[in-house]
Amino acid sequence: MAQYYIHKVGSQEMGSVERNAGKPQRGRYFLISKECLDFFPHLSSVALNDKAPVFIVPTYEEETVKVLCTIDYHNQKHSLIDYAGNNPRDEVRLYMNSQIDPELFFKTDDLAVFEKFEIGEEIIYSLTRIRNGEEGYDILSNYLQEKARKPHCSNVIYEGELNFIEKPSIGDETLIAVSNDAEGYLASVSTDILAHEEDGINILEQQMGSQLFNSVTFRQFVLFAYNYKCAITHKVIRYGDLCNLEAAHIKPQAHNGKFLPCNGIALCRDMHFAFDKGFFTIDSNYNVQVANQLRGTDFYEEFNGKHIFVPTVDFFKPNIAFLNHHREHVFQTFAQIRRM
Repeated sequence: MAQYYIHKVGSQEMGSVERNAGKPQRGRYFLISKECLDFFPHLSSVALNDKAPVFIVPTYEEETVKVLCTIDYHNQKHSLIDYAGNNPRDEVRLYMNSQIDPELFFKTDDLAVFEKFEIGEEIIYSLTRIRNGEEGYDILSNYLQEKARKPHCSNVIYEGELNFIEKPSIGDETLIAVSNDAEGYLASVSTDILAHEEDGINILEQQMGSQLFNSVTFRQFVLFAYNYKCAITHKVIRYGDLCNLEAAHIKPQAHNGKFLPCNGIALCRDMHFAFDKGFFTIDSNYNVQVANQLRGTDFYEEFNGKHIFVPTVDFFKPNIAFLNHHREHVFQTFAQIRRM
Protein backbone atom coordinates (compact mmCIF):
# COMPACT_ATOMS: atom_id res chain seq x y z
CA MET A 1 0.00 0.00 0.00
CA ALA A 2 1.36 3.41 -0.96
CA GLN A 3 2.11 5.94 1.76
CA TYR A 4 2.04 9.70 1.24
CA TYR A 5 2.85 12.75 3.30
CA ILE A 6 0.59 15.65 2.28
CA HIS A 7 1.72 19.15 3.17
CA LYS A 8 -0.04 22.45 2.49
CA VAL A 9 2.59 25.13 1.95
CA GLY A 10 2.56 28.19 4.23
CA SER A 11 3.69 31.74 3.46
CA GLN A 12 6.42 31.82 6.10
CA GLU A 13 7.88 28.55 4.82
CA MET A 14 8.28 30.09 1.37
CA GLY A 15 10.20 33.06 2.75
CA SER A 16 7.20 35.43 2.84
CA VAL A 17 7.79 36.39 -0.79
CA GLU A 18 4.44 38.19 -0.92
CA ARG A 19 5.78 40.84 1.46
CA ASN A 20 9.06 41.42 -0.35
CA ALA A 21 8.28 42.10 -4.03
CA GLY A 22 8.35 38.40 -4.90
CA LYS A 23 11.76 37.73 -3.34
CA PRO A 24 12.16 35.44 -0.31
CA GLN A 25 13.14 37.20 2.92
CA ARG A 26 14.70 34.00 4.32
CA GLY A 27 15.48 30.41 3.45
CA ARG A 28 12.67 28.21 2.13
CA TYR A 29 11.63 24.93 3.73
CA PHE A 30 8.74 22.61 4.55
CA LEU A 31 7.74 22.68 8.22
CA ILE A 32 7.17 19.02 9.13
CA SER A 33 4.53 18.08 11.70
CA LYS A 34 5.99 16.08 14.58
CA GLU A 35 2.89 13.88 14.37
CA CYS A 36 4.16 12.74 10.95
CA LEU A 37 7.84 12.23 11.76
CA ASP A 38 7.68 8.45 11.35
CA PHE A 39 7.35 9.06 7.60
CA PHE A 40 10.88 10.52 7.49
CA PRO A 41 14.30 9.36 8.77
CA HIS A 42 14.67 9.20 12.54
CA LEU A 43 15.75 12.37 14.34
CA SER A 44 16.88 12.57 17.95
CA SER A 45 14.94 14.94 20.18
CA VAL A 46 17.90 15.38 22.55
CA ALA A 47 20.95 15.57 20.23
CA LEU A 48 21.32 19.30 19.58
CA ASN A 49 20.01 20.29 16.14
CA ASP A 50 19.98 16.71 14.85
CA LYS A 51 19.70 16.29 11.08
CA ALA A 52 19.41 13.49 8.54
CA PRO A 53 19.89 13.20 4.76
CA VAL A 54 16.80 12.75 2.61
CA PHE A 55 16.87 11.64 -1.05
CA ILE A 56 14.05 13.25 -3.04
CA VAL A 57 12.98 12.67 -6.66
CA PRO A 58 10.93 15.65 -7.98
CA THR A 59 8.25 14.37 -10.36
CA TYR A 60 8.08 17.74 -12.13
CA GLU A 61 11.61 17.58 -13.53
CA GLU A 62 12.06 16.51 -17.17
CA GLU A 63 14.63 13.92 -16.11
CA THR A 64 14.47 11.64 -13.09
CA VAL A 65 16.92 13.17 -10.64
CA LYS A 66 17.65 12.01 -7.10
CA VAL A 67 18.32 15.11 -4.99
CA LEU A 68 20.02 15.13 -1.61
CA CYS A 69 18.34 17.38 0.99
CA THR A 70 18.37 17.58 4.78
CA ILE A 71 15.67 17.30 7.39
CA ASP A 72 16.64 19.20 10.54
CA TYR A 73 15.24 19.12 14.07
CA HIS A 74 15.78 22.51 15.71
CA ASN A 75 15.30 21.14 19.21
CA GLN A 76 17.01 23.60 21.53
CA LYS A 77 14.10 23.32 24.00
CA HIS A 78 14.74 19.61 24.54
CA SER A 79 18.44 19.15 23.81
CA LEU A 80 20.71 17.63 26.46
CA ILE A 81 23.21 20.40 25.67
CA ASP A 82 22.40 23.81 27.12
CA TYR A 83 21.34 26.36 24.52
CA ALA A 84 22.95 29.78 24.94
CA GLY A 85 20.55 31.72 22.69
CA ASN A 86 17.40 33.63 23.63
CA ASN A 87 14.86 31.88 21.38
CA PRO A 88 15.05 28.08 21.72
CA ARG A 89 13.03 26.30 19.06
CA ASP A 90 11.18 23.02 18.77
CA GLU A 91 10.44 22.39 15.10
CA VAL A 92 11.39 20.11 12.23
CA ARG A 93 12.22 21.52 8.81
CA LEU A 94 12.94 19.89 5.47
CA TYR A 95 15.13 22.44 3.72
CA MET A 96 14.59 23.13 0.04
CA ASN A 97 17.28 23.76 -2.57
CA SER A 98 17.29 24.88 -6.18
CA GLN A 99 16.91 21.29 -7.40
CA ILE A 100 13.51 20.76 -5.78
CA ASP A 101 12.46 24.42 -5.80
CA PRO A 102 13.76 25.87 -9.09
CA GLU A 103 13.00 29.58 -9.51
CA LEU A 104 10.64 29.66 -6.50
CA PHE A 105 8.63 26.78 -7.93
CA PHE A 106 6.46 26.29 -4.84
CA LYS A 107 3.89 28.95 -3.85
CA THR A 108 1.81 29.54 -0.75
CA ASP A 109 -1.19 27.15 -0.53
CA ASP A 110 0.34 24.65 -2.96
CA LEU A 111 0.17 21.02 -1.89
CA ALA A 112 3.52 19.24 -1.61
CA VAL A 113 2.92 15.48 -1.78
CA PHE A 114 5.73 13.11 -0.80
CA GLU A 115 5.50 9.39 -1.60
CA LYS A 116 7.78 6.97 0.23
CA PHE A 117 9.67 4.18 -1.57
CA GLU A 118 11.91 1.47 -0.13
CA ILE A 119 14.63 0.44 -2.61
CA GLY A 120 16.53 -2.36 -0.87
CA GLU A 121 17.74 -0.77 2.36
CA GLU A 122 17.43 2.74 0.98
CA ILE A 123 14.46 5.08 1.47
CA ILE A 124 13.65 7.52 -1.37
CA TYR A 125 10.83 10.05 -1.56
CA SER A 126 9.13 11.41 -4.64
CA LEU A 127 7.82 14.99 -4.49
CA THR A 128 4.81 16.27 -6.44
CA ARG A 129 3.40 19.79 -6.48
CA ILE A 130 -0.38 20.28 -6.87
CA ARG A 131 -1.84 23.76 -7.30
CA ASN A 132 -5.33 24.97 -6.57
CA GLY A 133 -7.52 24.01 -9.53
CA GLU A 134 -5.35 21.05 -10.58
CA GLU A 135 -6.48 17.44 -10.38
CA GLY A 136 -6.49 16.10 -6.84
CA TYR A 137 -6.20 19.47 -5.07
CA ASP A 138 -9.75 19.51 -3.70
CA ILE A 139 -9.61 15.82 -2.76
CA LEU A 140 -6.45 16.23 -0.71
CA SER A 141 -7.49 19.57 0.80
CA ASN A 142 -10.73 18.01 2.03
CA TYR A 143 -8.78 15.03 3.41
CA LEU A 144 -6.53 17.43 5.32
CA GLN A 145 -9.51 18.99 6.99
CA GLU A 146 -11.19 15.66 7.75
CA LYS A 147 -8.10 14.37 9.53
CA ALA A 148 -7.21 17.63 11.21
CA ARG A 149 -6.62 17.46 14.94
CA LYS A 150 -6.66 21.25 15.02
CA PRO A 151 -8.05 23.94 12.70
CA HIS A 152 -6.22 24.70 9.47
CA CYS A 153 -4.26 21.45 9.51
CA SER A 154 -1.45 21.48 6.93
CA ASN A 155 0.16 18.04 7.40
CA VAL A 156 -1.25 14.53 7.22
CA ILE A 157 -0.26 10.97 6.29
CA TYR A 158 -2.36 9.21 3.63
CA GLU A 159 -2.25 5.46 3.05
CA GLY A 160 -3.70 4.14 -0.20
CA GLU A 161 -3.32 4.86 -3.89
CA LEU A 162 -3.57 8.35 -5.36
CA ASN A 163 -3.83 7.77 -9.10
CA PHE A 164 -3.19 11.42 -9.96
CA ILE A 165 0.28 11.29 -8.33
CA GLU A 166 3.01 10.41 -10.85
CA LYS A 167 5.40 7.65 -9.85
CA PRO A 168 9.01 8.28 -10.90
CA SER A 169 11.08 5.60 -12.60
CA ILE A 170 13.21 4.94 -9.53
CA GLY A 171 15.68 2.15 -10.15
CA ASP A 172 15.40 2.56 -13.92
CA GLU A 173 18.45 3.37 -16.03
CA THR A 174 17.01 6.83 -16.66
CA LEU A 175 17.71 7.80 -13.04
CA ILE A 176 20.44 10.44 -12.97
CA ALA A 177 22.45 9.49 -9.93
CA VAL A 178 23.28 11.87 -7.16
CA SER A 179 24.17 8.40 -6.07
CA ASN A 180 24.59 6.89 -2.63
CA ASP A 181 26.51 4.05 -4.26
CA ALA A 182 29.46 4.97 -6.45
CA GLU A 183 30.58 1.36 -6.84
CA GLY A 184 28.60 0.86 -10.06
CA TYR A 185 30.33 3.80 -11.66
CA LEU A 186 33.73 2.83 -10.31
CA ALA A 187 33.32 -0.64 -11.80
CA SER A 188 32.82 0.85 -15.24
CA VAL A 189 35.91 3.07 -15.13
CA SER A 190 39.49 1.88 -14.84
CA THR A 191 40.82 2.22 -11.30
CA ASP A 192 44.11 3.47 -12.77
CA ILE A 193 42.31 6.27 -14.57
CA LEU A 194 40.48 7.34 -11.43
CA ALA A 195 43.62 7.12 -9.34
CA HIS A 196 46.06 8.86 -11.67
CA GLU A 197 44.20 11.05 -14.13
CA GLU A 198 42.40 14.21 -13.09
CA ASP A 199 39.96 13.84 -16.00
CA GLY A 200 38.73 10.57 -14.52
CA ILE A 201 38.20 12.13 -11.10
CA ASN A 202 36.43 15.12 -12.65
CA ILE A 203 34.01 12.76 -14.42
CA LEU A 204 33.39 10.95 -11.15
CA GLU A 205 32.67 14.23 -9.35
CA GLN A 206 30.16 15.25 -12.02
CA GLN A 207 28.45 11.86 -11.97
CA MET A 208 28.02 12.08 -8.21
CA GLY A 209 26.44 15.54 -8.32
CA SER A 210 29.25 17.72 -6.97
CA GLN A 211 27.42 20.84 -8.20
CA LEU A 212 24.67 20.26 -5.62
CA PHE A 213 26.91 20.84 -2.60
CA ASN A 214 28.57 23.87 -1.04
CA SER A 215 30.75 24.49 2.00
CA VAL A 216 27.77 24.54 4.36
CA THR A 217 26.06 21.35 3.17
CA PHE A 218 29.48 19.66 2.87
CA ARG A 219 30.15 20.23 6.57
CA GLN A 220 26.62 19.24 7.57
CA PHE A 221 26.66 15.92 5.74
CA VAL A 222 30.24 14.98 6.65
CA LEU A 223 29.75 15.57 10.38
CA PHE A 224 26.42 13.77 10.28
CA ALA A 225 27.94 10.79 8.46
CA TYR A 226 30.58 10.38 11.17
CA ASN A 227 28.10 10.68 14.05
CA TYR A 228 29.66 14.03 15.00
CA LYS A 229 32.91 12.39 16.12
CA CYS A 230 36.45 12.30 14.78
CA ALA A 231 36.90 9.39 12.35
CA ILE A 232 40.26 8.51 13.91
CA THR A 233 40.03 9.27 17.65
CA HIS A 234 36.27 8.57 17.78
CA LYS A 235 36.02 11.52 20.19
CA VAL A 236 34.87 15.12 20.19
CA ILE A 237 35.28 18.05 22.56
CA ARG A 238 31.97 19.88 22.77
CA TYR A 239 30.36 22.61 24.83
CA GLY A 240 27.07 24.04 23.64
CA ASP A 241 27.45 24.98 19.98
CA LEU A 242 31.25 24.83 20.23
CA CYS A 243 33.22 21.74 19.20
CA ASN A 244 36.67 20.85 17.87
CA LEU A 245 35.32 18.84 14.93
CA GLU A 246 35.88 19.86 11.30
CA ALA A 247 35.00 18.54 7.86
CA ALA A 248 38.35 17.92 6.13
CA HIS A 249 38.74 17.64 2.36
CA ILE A 250 40.51 14.48 1.21
CA LYS A 251 41.33 15.87 -2.23
CA PRO A 252 42.14 19.46 -1.15
CA GLN A 253 40.24 22.49 -2.37
CA ALA A 254 43.59 23.86 -3.58
CA HIS A 255 43.70 20.84 -5.92
CA ASN A 256 40.16 21.63 -7.10
CA GLY A 257 38.61 19.14 -4.69
CA LYS A 258 34.84 19.44 -4.63
CA PHE A 259 32.38 19.62 -1.72
CA LEU A 260 31.17 16.04 -2.23
CA PRO A 261 30.56 14.33 1.13
CA CYS A 262 32.63 11.32 -0.04
CA ASN A 263 35.56 13.76 -0.47
CA GLY A 264 35.29 14.62 3.20
CA ILE A 265 36.13 13.11 6.54
CA ALA A 266 35.28 14.33 10.05
CA LEU A 267 38.47 15.09 11.97
CA CYS A 268 39.25 16.89 15.20
CA ARG A 269 41.39 19.98 14.65
CA ASP A 270 44.77 18.45 15.44
CA MET A 271 44.05 15.47 13.15
CA HIS A 272 42.85 17.85 10.41
CA PHE A 273 46.14 19.75 10.68
CA ALA A 274 48.18 16.52 10.47
CA PHE A 275 46.12 15.19 7.54
CA ASP A 276 46.51 18.42 5.53
CA LYS A 277 50.27 18.49 6.15
CA GLY A 278 50.68 14.85 5.08
CA PHE A 279 51.65 13.43 8.48
CA PHE A 280 49.36 10.52 7.62
CA THR A 281 47.05 9.28 4.91
CA ILE A 282 44.27 6.67 4.71
CA ASP A 283 44.70 3.60 2.54
CA SER A 284 42.09 1.84 0.37
CA ASN A 285 41.09 -0.39 3.30
CA TYR A 286 40.41 2.69 5.46
CA ASN A 287 43.46 2.20 7.66
CA VAL A 288 45.70 5.03 8.85
CA GLN A 289 49.16 5.08 7.27
CA VAL A 290 51.58 7.32 9.15
CA ALA A 291 54.57 8.87 7.35
CA ASN A 292 57.86 6.96 7.60
CA GLN A 293 59.57 10.03 9.05
CA LEU A 294 57.35 9.72 12.15
CA ARG A 295 58.23 6.10 12.88
CA GLY A 296 59.11 5.59 16.54
CA THR A 297 57.11 8.58 17.73
CA ASP A 298 54.04 8.42 19.95
CA PHE A 299 51.93 9.55 17.00
CA TYR A 300 53.12 6.65 14.89
CA GLU A 301 52.67 4.05 17.60
CA GLU A 302 49.18 5.18 18.53
CA PHE A 303 47.58 5.64 15.11
CA ASN A 304 49.53 3.77 12.41
CA GLY A 305 47.40 0.92 11.03
CA LYS A 306 44.32 2.02 12.95
CA HIS A 307 41.03 1.42 11.11
CA ILE A 308 39.01 4.62 10.89
CA PHE A 309 35.30 4.88 11.49
CA VAL A 310 33.58 4.39 8.11
CA PRO A 311 30.06 5.74 7.44
CA THR A 312 27.40 3.10 6.85
CA VAL A 313 25.89 4.89 3.82
CA ASP A 314 28.04 4.29 0.71
CA PHE A 315 27.56 7.83 -0.59
CA PHE A 316 29.36 9.20 2.48
CA LYS A 317 32.26 6.72 2.58
CA PRO A 318 35.67 8.20 1.64
CA ASN A 319 36.00 7.60 -2.08
CA ILE A 320 39.01 5.52 -3.11
CA ALA A 321 39.89 7.93 -5.95
CA PHE A 322 40.14 10.83 -3.52
CA LEU A 323 42.14 8.76 -1.01
CA ASN A 324 44.57 7.88 -3.81
CA HIS A 325 44.92 11.55 -4.67
CA HIS A 326 45.77 12.42 -1.06
CA ARG A 327 48.29 9.60 -0.84
CA GLU A 328 50.07 10.69 -4.05
CA HIS A 329 49.95 14.48 -3.74
CA VAL A 330 49.70 15.35 -0.02
CA PHE A 331 51.09 12.45 2.02
CA GLN A 332 54.61 13.03 3.43
CA THR A 333 54.87 16.58 1.98
CA PHE A 334 54.93 18.21 5.46
CA ALA A 335 54.02 21.52 3.88
CA GLN A 336 51.14 23.88 3.26
CA ILE A 337 48.96 22.57 0.44
CA ARG A 338 49.62 24.50 -2.76
CA ARG A 339 47.64 24.71 -5.98
CA MET A 340 48.62 22.07 -8.50
